[in-house]
Amino acid sequence: MKIGELARACKTSIRMIRFYEKLNLVSPQRNSSGYRIYKAQDIDFIKKVMILNRAGLPLKDIALLRDCLNDEPQDFCTVLRRKLEDKRADIDRQIDSLNESKALLDKLLAR
Repeated sequence: MKIGELARACKTSIRMIRFYEKLNLVSPQRNSSGYRIYKAQDIDFIKKVMILNRAGLPLKDIALLRDCLNDEPQDFCTVLRRKLEDKRADIDRQIDSLNESKALLDKLLAR
């Protein structure tokens, strides 16, 4: 598939796909006309990258651990697993903090 099709499938921009390529997150083949050709597996991989990035993992870290993301979860690299566990703990702390804020707001609004 071409870059536009990949971008639509991933709900992102062509510019972002090119940025991922620049970071060596994806490596498309080129056809005889020079167009980038992506594999169906690239859709799932880019979606993983986007989710991890939204969760707060920097793209440069994701790029360094690219090969780990291509394996099944039980084969994750130790470094990636540690980063993911740290990020999950950060998210849990943020959720706790937001729940405390919400509880205070509920209490103030109930007056």
